Amino acid sequence: MDKVLKILILEDSLDDVRLIERELKGGSIAFTSTVVDSKDEFENALYEMNPDVILSDHSLPQFNSIDALKVYQQFQSETKIIIPFILITGSVSEEFAAKCIKSGVDDYILKDRLRRLPCSILNALEKTRLEMERSKFFDEIISKEAMMREAEQLAHFGSWQVDLMTGKYKWSDETYRIFGYEPGDPQLTYETFLNHIHPDDRQYIKNAIEEAVLHRDSCPCEFRIIGDRVKVKYILSNILVKLNHEQHPIQLWGFSLDITQRKKQTKALSLQNKQLIKIARIQSHEVRGPLARLMGLVNIIEDHQNDEKHLKELLKPILKSAHELDGIVKKNCKKG
Repeated sequence: MDKVLKILILEDSLDDVRLIERELKGGSIAFTSTVVDSKDEFENALYEMNPDVILSDHSLPQFNSIDALKVYQQFQSETKIIIPFILITGSVSEEFAAKCIKSGVDDYILKDRLRRLPCSILNALEKTRLEMERSKFFDEIISKEAMMREAEQLAHFGSWQVDLMTGKYKWSDETYRIFGYEPGDPQLTYETFLNHIHPDDRQYIKNAIEEAVLHRDSCPCEFRIIGDRVKVKYILSNILVKLNHEQHPIQLWGFSLDITQRKKQTKALSLQNKQLIKIARIQSHEVRGPLARLMGLVNIIEDHQNDEKHLKELLKPILKSAHELDGIVKKNCKKG
C-alpha cells in the first residue's frame, strides 16, 4: 500500500504500543500513529486527526473498547465517515468476540497473535472502501428517487411497472394520486388498473397491452380514467416491454401523464375560436350593409359634385349610415 495510514491507537501500555508498531512495520504498512488512553483524548483525536484506522485495547483504567466504539459510532453518524475499528486484546471469550463483531467491530486480534494485524488492517480497509461505495450508491439512488418524486408531482407525471412472472404491480406516488389514491392505499392488481379505465377505452387499452407484449415493443396511447374519488381524467401513456436475455417479456413499464388540464384548455380554446368566428361573421354581415350604402353614396357624390342641392339631400342618408356603423362598433366594444 502506497498511502501512509493515520492510525489511532487506544492503549495505555507503551510496551504493547511498540509491539503493535513493530508488527505494522514488519507487514510493510506505512503509517503515522497517535496514541491515546482516555475518552477525552480519543474523542478529540477522532475529530482532529480523522484517522484511517482505529486500534483499540479492550480494557483501560477508566475506559474500554465498548465505550470507545460508541464514541466512534457517534462520530460516524455525525460525519458519515467510516473508519475500520479493530479490537486488540489479551484474551476474550468467543461469546464476547461475537458480541463485539455484532456491535460493529471490524475484527479482533489477540495480543499474542499480532502477526495477523497487517492483514487484518488491509482487509478492513477494503471492506470499508466497498461499504463507502455502497453507501454512496444508495445515497445517489435515494436522492434521484426523491428528485423523481418531486418532478412527477410537479408535472402530474407518474410511472408504474408490473412483473409478468408474478403479476405484482408497483406504482409511483404520483400514479397513486393520478388515480385518486394516497400513495400505498390499495392492493394493486391488473384488475385495479383496468377498473379505473373508462368503459369506452378499456378494450382499447387491453389490446394495446397485448400488442406491446406480442411485438415486444413500446406502445403510446391515450385514454380516460374514472373512479369513486376522481372525476374523468385524460391520460397520455407509453407502455414499454422489458425482455430477459432470451428476449422473452418479463416486465411492463408504464409512464402516465395527466393531460386533463391540457384537454380542458384545448377544448376551451376551440370553443373560443368558434365563438370568435361566429362573431366575426355576424359583425361582417352587420357592417357590410351600412358600409355598402356609404360607399354607394360616396360614388353618387363624385358623380354630382356640381349639384349643390343634390349633395345636401345626400347628407341625411350618409349620416344615417354613419350612425348605424357607430352603433355597431359601440355594441361590439361593450361585448369585448
